[in-house]
Amino acid sequence: MTKNHLSALAAAILSSSLTGRTVAIPPARQRSYSESECSRSENRTALEPYASTAEYTRDRWFIGGRPRMPSPEHSGEVYDDDDDDEEQEGLERGVLSDPDESHTYQSLERQGRSPVKTDIYAVPLKRGGDQLEFSDATDDSVYGVVSTQHTEEDSAPHEKPLSPNVEQELHAQRAMPSPELTDCLSIDPSKMNCSSPRKKMPSKKSSVRDSRSVDDEAYREVVGMQKEMVRELREQNRGLSAEKQALVQKCEEQSLLLQKTQERLQQLEQHHKRLQATRDKSPSAGDRAELHILRQQAQELVDENDGLKMTVHRLNVELSRYQTRFRPLSKEESTRIKALPVKGPAPPWLLDMKYLSPLLLAYEDRLNEKESLLQACEEDLKRFRESVEEVVQENKKLHEQLGKTRGVSQKEWRQLQDQARLVLKENQVLMEQLEVQQAKSKDSHSRHLQEVSKVSKELMLLEAEKQSLQEELSEARRELQALQAQHLQARSTLENAVSWEEHCAITGKLKRQLEQDEQRKKNEVEDLLSRVSTLQTEKKSLLLEKTNLTADIKSIEAELEISRHANRKAQRKVSLFKQQVEDALEKEMLAHHYLSSIVALAEKTTQERDQLIQMASALEQDKQGVLTQIIEGTVRLGKLQEKVKVSQTLGNIYFSFSQSPL
Repeated sequence: MTKNHLSALAAAILSSSLTGRTVAIPPARQRSYSESECSRSENRTALEPYASTAEYTRDRWFIGGRPRMPSPEHSGEVYDDDDDDEEQEGLERGVLSDPDESHTYQSLERQGRSPVKTDIYAVPLKRGGDQLEFSDATDDSVYGVVSTQHTEEDSAPHEKPLSPNVEQELHAQRAMPSPELTDCLSIDPSKMNCSSPRKKMPSKKSSVRDSRSVDDEAYREVVGMQKEMVRELREQNRGLSAEKQALVQKCEEQSLLLQKTQERLQQLEQHHKRLQATRDKSPSAGDRAELHILRQQAQELVDENDGLKMTVHRLNVELSRYQTRFRPLSKEESTRIKALPVKGPAPPWLLDMKYLSPLLLAYEDRLNEKESLLQACEEDLKRFRESVEEVVQENKKLHEQLGKTRGVSQKEWRQLQDQARLVLKENQVLMEQLEVQQAKSKDSHSRHLQEVSKVSKELMLLEAEKQSLQEELSEARRELQALQAQHLQARSTLENAVSWEEHCAITGKLKRQLEQDEQRKKNEVEDLLSRVSTLQTEKKSLLLEKTNLTADIKSIEAELEISRHANRKAQRKVSLFKQQVEDALEKEMLAHHYLSSIVALAEKTTQERDQLIQMASALEQDKQGVLTQIIEGTVRLGKLQEKVKVSQTLGNIYFSFSQSPL
C-alpha cells in the first residue's frame, strides 16, 4: 500500500475513535498516482478547515464499469452553505476531467435525513495562505467527520438539553465500539482489494442508518415536547402582557384625568390670586360676589377631584374583587370580544348605565346581598316567634296539668342541678382538649412546612451543581474542539512525515484520555442520579408524613364533631331541665293563688312572667341582644329559684295546716 492509503486508513481510525462512529474506508487503488498527478490532486483537494458547517458525503462509488455501490451516510443534517456547493462542483470537475484515473466519484450530492429546525451558522477561520492539503483518499472521510462534530456542537446551544435517560442512551450508543471498526482494523493491508469493500458497504450502511434513526427519533420527540411547552409558555406570556397593557392604559387614562383636574385647579388658583389682587386694589360688592362664586367653584372642583379619586379607588377595589372571584380571560376569549361598530346604531348595552357605571352595579349587588340577608333574618325571626308561641301554649297546658298533679320534690331538683353541673364541667374539659389538639396540629404543620422548605433549598442547590457540571462538560467539549483543531494543524504541517507507530501511540493516548473523561463523566452522572434518587425518597417520606398528618387532622376533626354533638345533646337536656323547672315554678305559682298570705308574691311572679313575655318580643325585634338577655334570664331564674324555695316552705306549711285536723 502507498503512503496515501496508509494516511487515509489512519485518518479513518482516528476520526472513528474520536467520534464513536464508523467511517467508510475507500478501497485501495489499482494503480498508483505519479508525482505530478498526486500534486495535482492534492492541489485540487486543498480545503480550509472549519470553512462551514456543511458535510461532504460520497453517495456512490463507481469503479470502472462495475455497478454503483452505496456508501454509508455520515450525518443527517441539512446544509445551507453555497461556498461548499462551489467547492464540491470544483472537486467533481477536477476528478472527472482526469481520464487516467480508474477510481472516480460519479456524483457528489447533498443529503439530509431530517430538516434542522434551527439555523446553523459557521464562522471560518481566516488564515493567510496556508491551506490543508489532503489526498483524494482521506479528504472527504476526515473532513466529513470533523464537520459533523462541528455542526453538532454549533447547533447545541440553540437546542434545549435532553432528558437524562435520552442522553445516557445516546452516550452509550456512541461510546460502544462498533464491529465495523474492528473488522477494518483486522483486515490485512495486502488483501484489501476491490471486492471486500463491495461486500461490506451495505451492512455498514444499514447498521449506521439503524443507529442514527433511533437517535434522530429520540431527538425529534424531545424537541417536539420542548417546543410545545415553549409555545404554551409564550401564549401565557402574551395573555399576561395583554392584560398588563390594558391595566396600564386604564391607569394612564386615570392619571390623565387627574392631571387635567390638577391643571384646572391651578388655573382657578391663579385666577383666584388675580381676583384677590384686584380686590385688594379696588374692593367692591360685585367683586366680593364674584370672589364668593369663584370660591364656591373652586370648592366644587376640589370636591369633584376628591370624588374622582374615591371613584378610582373604589373601581380598583371592585376590579380586584372581580379578579379574585373570576378567572382572567384567555387569549381566544379576548380575541372574540369585538369593539364598537363603526357604522349603524349604537348597541343597547352602550346606553345602559350598569355598563357605564360599574360602581352602581356593584352597589346594586351589595344591596341585593343585604336584602337577601334581611329576608333570611326575617324568616329566622318568624320561626323564632312560632317557636315562642308553641312554648307559651305548652306552658299553658303544663299549668293546667299542674293543677291535677303534684310538684317536683327537692331531691329530684338537686339531682337535676348536679347533672347540669357535671355536663358543664365535661364541656369545659372537652373544649380544653380540643384547644390542645389544635395547638399540636399547628405545631406539626409548621414543622412540616420547615422541612419542605429545607428540601426545596437542597433541590435548588443540586440544580445549581448540575448546571455547573453542564458548563464544565461544555468547556470539555470546547477543549476537545481545540484539540481537534490542533490535530488538523499538525496534520497540515507534517502530513506524511508522521510515522505509523507515532500515529498509533498518539491515537492510543487520545483514546485513553477520552475513556478517562467519559468514565469521569459517567461517575459524575451516577453521583447526581444517586443524589436525585435520595432526594426523591426523602420527598416520598415527607409526602407520607403529610398524609399521616392529614389523617390525624381528619380523625381529630371527627372527634371534635362527636364532642360537639355530645355538647349539643347536653345543651338540649339542660334546656329540657330548665323547661321542667319553669313548669314546676308555674305549678307552684298556681298553688300560691290559694294562699291569701302570699298574694303579693304571686303578683310579683305574674309581673315577672309578663316581663319574660316582653323579653321574648324584644328578642324577636333585636336578634343581636339574645345572648345578653339569656344571661339576664339566668340571673332572674336564680332569683326565682330562691323565691320558689321560700314559696315551697310556705306551701309545705300551708299543706301541713290544711292536712292537720281543725
